[in-house]
Formats: sequence, C-alpha cells, structure tokens
Amino acid sequence: MIHVLYGKDDFSAQEALDEIQAKLDTDGLLADNTARVEGARAKPMEVLGLCQTVPFLGERRLVIIRGLLGRFESSGRRRKPTGGEPPLKGWEAFLEGLPDLPETSTVVLLDGEIRPQNPMLQALKGKAQVREFKPMPQGEVAAWITRRAQQYGASLAARAVAALAQLVGNKLRTLDNELQKLAVYAGERQVTEADVRAMVSLAREPSVFAMADAIVEGRTRDAASLMQRLLADGESPLRLLTTIARQYRLLLLTKELLEQRTRPAEIARRLQVQPFVIQRLLKQAPGYTIPRLRQAYQRLLAADLSVKRGAHDEETALQLLLFDLAALAAPQRTGAAIPPGERRGYSTPRSGSGWQLVRSQRFGV
Repeated sequence: MIHVLYGKDDFSAQEALDEIQAKLDTDGLLADNTARVEGARAKPMEVLGLCQTVPFLGERRLVIIRGLLGRFESSGRRRKPTGGEPPLKGWEAFLEGLPDLPETSTVVLLDGEIRPQNPMLQALKGKAQVREFKPMPQGEVAAWITRRAQQYGASLAARAVAALAQLVGNKLRTLDNELQKLAVYAGERQVTEADVRAMVSLAREPSVFAMADAIVEGRTRDAASLMQRLLADGESPLRLLTTIARQYRLLLLTKELLEQRTRPAEIARRLQVQPFVIQRLLKQAPGYTIPRLRQAYQRLLAADLSVKRGAHDEETALQLLLFDLAALAAPQRTGAAIPPGERRGYSTPRSGSGWQLVRSQRFGV
C-alpha cells in the first residue's frame, strides 16, 4: 500500500501517519521494521530497495519518505528545471517498481504544501492513496477544540472554547499543546475562560483584536495602552491599521444586515466569522449609525493617505487615528453629534464614501 500525505496542515498529516502506523503495528515489531528516508537527498534505486525489503521477524514493513515531492516543485523557493531536464529527474524506475512491492510493505510519502501540477504528485495519483491536508476553516475550529478536549478528558465552557479559538486560530498543533496544559491545570473541573486567559501563552500578550474592540467601544485609555504595548513589542503599525479597518468593516456590514432584519446566524455565515465574533459585533452595533461608521472609514482613509503622502509616519498617524475614532465612539454615550467635515489631526478627504471603501475592501481586509 502506498500513501501520499501532503498539505499546509502538517499537524493533521502527521496524525494520519500515526494512524497508519497504529493499524500496521499488530505484532509490536513495526518500530524495528520502519525505515525513514529524507527525500530531498535520497537516490531512486536506494529508496526502491528499501521499499522492496521484506520485514524481519515482524508481519509488516513501513517506509516513510519525507520531502520527496518537494524536490519536484518548480516555483518560488526551488530551482526551475533546466532546458531538456526530464520532469521526474531519473525517478521513473522508482515509480515503475512501486506496483510490484511486497504485500508486507507500506510506503508513506509525507510532504508540505505542494502544487497540484507537481510531476511526482501527478505520477503517484494512479498508484497511491493521495490525501491533501488544507488549513482548517476558522469556522470549524471551535468544534475541533471541543472534540479534541474530550481526548484528554477535559470539558471546556463555551466561552473558554471561544476564547481559545480567538487567541490561537486554526493552528492545530498549538491548540493541541494548549489543550493538554489546560486539561492538567483544570483537573476534574470544567475549563473556564479565565483558565484559558491565565494559561494559554498567547493570552498573555496584548491582542490586536482587543485593541480594535477597545477603539470601537470608545475605551480610549485601554486602546491607547494596548496600542503602546503592541508597538513596543515590535508589532507593525500597518498591521494594527489593517486590524482596525477590518473591525469597522465587519461592524458596518453587520449594521446593514441588522437593518435588513437578518438573523445573527445568517450574518455569521455571510461574513464568514465565528459566532462569538458576531456576538461581540451585535453588542457594538447599537452604539453606531451607518453614517457614523462611514465617517470612521473616512478617518481610516485619511490616516492611510497621511502616511502615503508623507504628512506623518505610520506610528504618529496610528496614534492620531486612535483618538479620532474614539471621538466618533463617544457620541454613543453622550449623544453629541460630530460634523461630517470636522478635521482631527490630519486632512479628512472631502469626497468619497466609507461604504465604498468597505465594498472595495481597502487596507487589505
């Protein structure tokens, strides 16, 4: 049997390999009959010889070849083949010998992200079971956390699951490590959101999303403190600007959908965000009108232009923007109005719509 396991999600690919090993090791002797090959330096006939070797004493033999498909990548980080060089570079004999392997041999080719046009991948498709492991969609992370926690005998409260998904995202290896720590920390009791924020390493760092929430909610002191910590830790001002713009974009789209009487679950589906993100947006939306959110987008555009035109450096423009947006958030508490043309710290464009900016997804969000 021949397996090809590849893709950007190396954690799931490794787990698939572990599952194959577990199924093969029926007599406890597979470890002594496992050969591991670095495909980047391997020679075709040597690898074929390893695959054709029968197991010693045990019932099964396993050959794991890492990185072989990557040798045949022709874009980006790897050299393109020179003129006249065959696509498979002498590995044709290896491929021809695979169908005649002993029934006791299992070969697994393990690799990272590979182009669909990869010649070795194409050649193996008729001879092997091929599985690609793509990154998990963010919307599926919460369910994965719940299932994974059960493997470690842990139970997470809904808010703990949401916090962990927000902090770590779809980095499954990191999530698995954090879940193991949380299971030991909580013991017999349920893991709470406070446990997550106390134990998860990423929770100890200031969050760009927490900063964006503080700005939107008009918590100027919190927002300024988080921004200074993020900048001091080397965070890019441009990334902070992009995150703020994304938050206002989601808020504006949420506001419009709410006015169309769209249900929260449908809003989450259309915006392709997790339910806990929508819950936050639903709490923030009543404090704004659509015209005021358009003003916020005009302020974001003004900050972007002030940097590109050389009026301010990125950090100064970002700090001015924080107080500018905080002033827009203030009327949700005071009821005061801000004139549409008011200028704060840098020139606000006289024309253009913040809504148009949302539709064009400016700032890379």
